[in-house]
Amino acid sequence: MAKPPVNKLALLPIALAALLIPASASTLSDQALSSGKVDIRFVEKRGYDTPEARIEAVIDAPPETVWKVIGDCAGYSKTMPRIASSKLLKVKKMSDTKSQHFCELVVDLPMPFSDLKATTKAIHTEGPSEWSRRWSLVKGDYTVNNGSWVLTPFDEKGTRTRAKYRLHAEPTTSIPQWVRTRAQESSFPKLIVRLREEVEKVK
Repeated sequence: MAKPPVNKLALLPIALAALLIPASASTLSDQALSSGKVDIRFVEKRGYDTPEARIEAVIDAPPETVWKVIGDCAGYSKTMPRIASSKLLKVKKMSDTKSQHFCELVVDLPMPFSDLKATTKAIHTEGPSEWSRRWSLVKGDYTVNNGSWVLTPFDEKGTRTRAKYRLHAEPTTSIPQWVRTRAQESSFPKLIVRLREEVEKVK
């Protein structure tokens, strides 16, 4: 019997939240971001069923403090939603401010479905004007898994951070509706909330 076609649109929280938030949503003003609001938008990617997620928010801490959470992929299982395990495999120093990090991450899915595993290669930039992590897929349960965190000062004194997150990830496995619903309820809406909580711990 022939296998049913894979419904890739049903595969990630990124696609799930896209069902609720229109791709045409406008970017929030700095005033709105400063008050704590979070901008979540989705952009269609040619050749893929899954759009790219773009999230922007302000964190009440300097970029170098927020970086203590973002720059530590080995700690993502404790600091990021839906990460079942995380491991730093290798680091290669490129310059005083740049380094290359290979990480293995496992995204948690409820039983009886298999978790999603990926090895990524990320370029880390640590100051002076931005702190960033830009990654791409090396191997794993995805056709694509690319993204970035970019942290820059939000105010002149550098006491607050403008955090920009991008993710374009499309798994290779079909996932039913109830799993999609659970992922939708627990992923993107909680990402910045969780980041703010973890930053408070390292201040």
